Amino acid sequence: MSPAKDLIERFFNQQVEVLGKRSEPLPEIYYIEGTLQMVWVNRCYPGYGINALIHPDCPDCCVVCSPGSYNPHDGVHCLQCNHTLIYGAAKC
Repeated sequence: MSPAKDLIERFFNQQVEVLGKRSEPLPEIYYIEGTLQMVWVNRCYPGYGINALIHPDCPDCCVVCSPGSYNPHDGVHCLQCNHTLIYGAAKC
């Protein structure tokens, strides 16, 4: 679990407790208990990708593509390319 996810869930759970004790009308925007859903979106900027084999200390981190690879779009993988000799290539 990520620390950000934990903080978001804690915030909304505390909001349920606080709003449940109020006698005033609910605010325009509020959390309904049990409805929070989180979706992981794994994308990296061009020139970066996720590689748990090369970076086992941070298997979900976007890291710069190594020479010999590239990522042209907001994807998660660095693709092989023999023409790229630099780190962070976004084109083959």
